[in-house]
Amino acid sequence: MTETRYIEGQGRYALAEMIGRGGFATVWRARSLRGSLRGRDVAVKVIPVYSAGERSRALREGQIAEGLRHKNIVETIEVIPGDHEIYLVTEYVNGLPLDEAAKAYDVDEIVDSLTQILEALVYAHGEGIIHRDIKPQNALVDNRGRVKLTDFGVAYRAGDTRLTRVGFAVGTPGYIAPEILDGADPTALTDIYAVGATARTLLARQPYEPPPRLREFVDRATSPNPAHRPQSAWAALKLLTGRKAPSGSIAPAAGPKSPARLSEGFKDGALRVINGLAAGWLGFLLGSAILDGAQAAGIAAGLGVLAYLLPRIGALGVIVALAVVLVRTNAGLGFLTLAPILGGIWIAGAGAASGDVRRLPLGPALAVPLALIVGFGSLLGTTLGAGLPLLFGALMRPLGACLSAAGGAVTLICYDLTLRNGFFADGSPYAEMPYSGARLDTVPTTLGIGELLDWSQAVLHYFPKLPLLILVWAAMAGVVSLAEWAGRPFLGIGAATGAGVVGYALVVSPKAPPDTLSEAMTSLILAAIIYGVLRYLVSRARG
Repeated sequence: MTETRYIEGQGRYALAEMIGRGGFATVWRARSLRGSLRGRDVAVKVIPVYSAGERSRALREGQIAEGLRHKNIVETIEVIPGDHEIYLVTEYVNGLPLDEAAKAYDVDEIVDSLTQILEALVYAHGEGIIHRDIKPQNALVDNRGRVKLTDFGVAYRAGDTRLTRVGFAVGTPGYIAPEILDGADPTALTDIYAVGATARTLLARQPYEPPPRLREFVDRATSPNPAHRPQSAWAALKLLTGRKAPSGSIAPAAGPKSPARLSEGFKDGALRVINGLAAGWLGFLLGSAILDGAQAAGIAAGLGVLAYLLPRIGALGVIVALAVVLVRTNAGLGFLTLAPILGGIWIAGAGAASGDVRRLPLGPALAVPLALIVGFGSLLGTTLGAGLPLLFGALMRPLGACLSAAGGAVTLICYDLTLRNGFFADGSPYAEMPYSGARLDTVPTTLGIGELLDWSQAVLHYFPKLPLLILVWAAMAGVVSLAEWAGRPFLGIGAATGAGVVGYALVVSPKAPPDTLSEAMTSLILAAIIYGVLRYLVSRARG
């Protein structure tokens, strides 16, 4: 059995296991046995020394790190000089080096990690300390996603005598600024170059081209000419994030952070999953009209998988299935022609205008099940249809959210006008328009093209407020999306709910039943509550 090794300083530490090894030192996880840290794990960096110069360098590293106190810098607890070794006792970070953690990161999470490194550098540079060895391996990510800069072994402090020979480059190849290789003194621009090189390394695993702001940051930060780089860590942070000042990490006493935005990777995955589910539902619905249950289920599964992997191709498959069903049910030329054409125009046109629509082209079709499958809403006598604009706003950028919400309103109106005898229909010859209470005659599916266009004009003539519902849904989705972008989701949901209540009040028909507006408001408020609870849980989960 291996004998436990103890380190004596202001505290007493029992070395447990080696967790890292470098060229000149080893790092151990240890347990503090006395003092204020009693019972807690710490990290102990053991630096062998064989000469007075090596001892001086090791003590200097400890002194520099001991004076730095920042949430994005590993805290040094004490420096213990021994006869043949120097011991640096630091907080123990239960996590991974950034290069390992970032294997599962999306672009937003990479930007967040770089932001935290730059915030640490804003503080360190303000204390006159240049790190000189910024790289992914020297940034640790804890289990809450916080990045902590470590290893100030070759740091340079303003006013210190250089401990390395002129012309001897300190740092790691690939992260050393070109001017250092030419023998120049380290500056803040040295670290900024290394942060840019770190960004380039982390982005190498990303499947997509980085956004323009991030690409500009990498290009400028890694410029061979120091004059072309951001001239301070503060300026680099502003270039990377667009903020006028660093976040609360510069001022630890600042107020609580706003809820974190949903990452682009999460949004992309959510949109694709929802698109696959929508395709599966539509595939089963359409397949059931002409096939038996097993065959319809097979079509549903195939379309669902296709729509997840290739969203627009899967959506086109749904349109083809719709055209087949229209032919098999002897629909008129109007529906047989216009329905597939309008669906194709939506997928090609709106999909080209917005990347979010490309990932969720079947989003508007979700208006139908949300308005019919009431779920919890049945307890309050309403549906969850009003939640669709909120969903689009949470997962899409403003353009895609507005387009999809408007498309959802159009889809719901068209469904109510045409499928009163369909799968979810109640057999009534009249259609009650959603959230307005207006009663209109249903549109026969046997109409020709001209007759169908005339019928559409008649609908707008009898109820000219109908387009206002489309605008209300688009506005709600846009407000929520903008609030998500600004990191103020709860402010956005409040504004969207208020705008929706006013919009529904304007849409309600004068001949609507007395409880129409209250049902519309209940639907909206219920959807807002569900959104708020889910968003709160997301913000808590993201720290």
